[in-house]
Amino acid sequence: MSSKPSSAKKSKSPTDEVVEAAVPADSAPPKKEAKGKVLSLIEEKKPRSRGPARGGNALPPLGAKKVEEPAPQPAAPAKPTLDERKAAALNLFEDDDKPKVRRRPVDENAQQNALPPISLLNDPTPPKPIVPIVHAPPAEVPVPEFEVSDSGEKIIHLKPPIVVKDLADKMGLKPFKIISELIAFKVFASADKAIDIEIAEKICEKHGFKLERDKREKGGGVHKVEEVIVEPVAQVVEEVEEDKLELRAPIITFMGHVDHGKTSLLDALRKTQVTAGEAGGITQHIGAYCIWHNGKPITFIDTPGHAAFSAMRARGANVTDIVVLVIAADDGIMPQTKEALSHAKAAKVQLMVALNKCDLPTANVLRVKSQLQDIGLAPVDWGGEIEVMEVSAKSGLGLDNLLETMSLQAEVLELKADPKASPRATVIESSMVAGKGPVATVIIGQGTLKVGQPFICGPLWGKVKAIINDRGESIKEVLPGMPCEVIGFSDMPHVGDEVVVMNNERDVKKLSEERLEEIRQKKLNVPRRSTLEHLFASIEDSNKKALKVVLKCDVQGSVEAVAKCLTDIKSDKCNLDILHQEVGAINESDVLLASASDAIIIGFNVKVENKALVVSKRETVQIKLYSIIYELIDQVKEAMAGLLDPITREKVIGHARVKQVFKVNKGFVGGSVVTDGVMNRKQRARVLRGGQAVYDGGFETLRRFTDEVNEVRNGMECGIKLSGFSDYEENDVIECYELEKIAQTL
Repeated sequence: MSSKPSSAKKSKSPTDEVVEAAVPADSAPPKKEAKGKVLSLIEEKKPRSRGPARGGNALPPLGAKKVEEPAPQPAAPAKPTLDERKAAALNLFEDDDKPKVRRRPVDENAQQNALPPISLLNDPTPPKPIVPIVHAPPAEVPVPEFEVSDSGEKIIHLKPPIVVKDLADKMGLKPFKIISELIAFKVFASADKAIDIEIAEKICEKHGFKLERDKREKGGGVHKVEEVIVEPVAQVVEEVEEDKLELRAPIITFMGHVDHGKTSLLDALRKTQVTAGEAGGITQHIGAYCIWHNGKPITFIDTPGHAAFSAMRARGANVTDIVVLVIAADDGIMPQTKEALSHAKAAKVQLMVALNKCDLPTANVLRVKSQLQDIGLAPVDWGGEIEVMEVSAKSGLGLDNLLETMSLQAEVLELKADPKASPRATVIESSMVAGKGPVATVIIGQGTLKVGQPFICGPLWGKVKAIINDRGESIKEVLPGMPCEVIGFSDMPHVGDEVVVMNNERDVKKLSEERLEEIRQKKLNVPRRSTLEHLFASIEDSNKKALKVVLKCDVQGSVEAVAKCLTDIKSDKCNLDILHQEVGAINESDVLLASASDAIIIGFNVKVENKALVVSKRETVQIKLYSIIYELIDQVKEAMAGLLDPITREKVIGHARVKQVFKVNKGFVGGSVVTDGVMNRKQRARVLRGGQAVYDGGFETLRRFTDEVNEVRNGMECGIKLSGFSDYEENDVIECYELEKIAQTL
């Protein structure tokens, strides 16, 4: 059999060679020649086989016909094996039938680098130098750190807390050994965890060591040292160098009894009209103002004169340098005048007296001076030390003399301050202003207050956002002794607190958080011990009537004054509970609180928001608005008295004596004679027998002969039948009385 050639052009099959050798081309018949050409064309079109020819072992090509061999054939080859037949059959598949895969050209160098030759003789790259293997040094064996005592004990010094890793290093052991030994003590800890000192001592004893604890210094050790933030200490003027001190504006406070003309006198000095805005002409706020006299500033503080504002007057005396005691020449010294004098003496400030209303025909200056002499305030013209000036706010009498005297007093006191020191100011009034938030009126004590400075004020913090002077102008800084309004508080400051400027805002916030937490802890840790007296008092209080109030005022000082007046209302029959007191207008939350607590809302110099008004009508909450403190206190007392149940009293209006008992269809009737007073059918009656009451009830019938009447007067006879009573006896006395209700008082 003939095998398939690998190439039709370059090689010929053995069959063709035999045919060409046996039959010459010239003598061959034309049919056989055409047939051979057809076969050769078929063979040329066939592609190359996949593998090389295997002699006579390959299978014949498809479609080829067997050619007879006339010439003698050489010895037949060996019969192909099964594997060779399979291989030959695989070669029948043509390369053109398989899909062509595009492959990127492979770099020979890269191929050589990826697969290096087996033999180093054919490798063009030089051999790499042999790097010797360097072994890691052996791990250091921990060396124990201990001291040997006189008795030969190994002592280890460690400061608490005892960490496992530190203990292992001291004993020269691996931490995992200590951890495995701790499991025996039922302690599961990692290398960076601390263990109890008793357990650590037992571990040390097991390994022949003795553990001694070193006391840790305060603030030292592995823990982070907490930074203690403290507000700056107030500067003492006497300790400051004279070169740093400058003259400051004197702070002068007007004090005195109500309606003695303090605010009118201040208006005349400032040439303004402050009293026109006060309700009833009564000053109910602390006002701070500044005027200029001879090119020098003077700060004035106007305090209320009513007894309710004694705390506000006390704050005014604490921040002032000179107190001007205003006394009306036609009225003389009054209770609030003496109280203001006691505040001024307690503050140890310079005192002056201004006798106002000296232009009135009823003014008696000599009488007022004699009263001053009696209380220890001797005038200068009487040989004393107190400056007493006669002035008039309306006519302007003596105002120049008053200003000149105050300026001289300030020069004598030599009031100085360091404008470059850490600023400090005192809050004399605070309020909640719409669009501005919490606003406080302050007076600078030392330093220069500037916009943008962070400060601490009691438990609150803040940052100066804006500074407004007494004329409503926005300014950038305020010098010592000058008043101003400060905007930028985190919440409503308490009157009397001190504004202290600090270095940065972070310290201010942290100090404020500490103070608020301290206040909270004090409230939570108040001990309550139950005693028998406390139990009885609580039972008694629970049986009392209570008037619950939600108080809203315009400024913080008014809140404190009104709340103090309300709490001073003492009554054994009715309690007054102030559920909430705050500055600002009456809002919706106040109405909801009052509705839930069955309380009334009291507003002092404030307005009611529209939403709150709608909610109050829906919830039927009563809102009372006041502008004068007298009316507020009086009406609250009346409301407390109105809660009390009226007292019921018996009033005897007549007696009748039973003369004869009559039997009727529905029982018995006592035929009686009215001995005194009158028998009224609408009132109540009791039966007295031997001086003891045997029955008490109402009238069923009261007859005069056969007629039913409402009353029977003295000396007349009548028939009396009481409801549910028929056991009449002769000479019983029927007493008629009425129940009258009397309103209780506090």
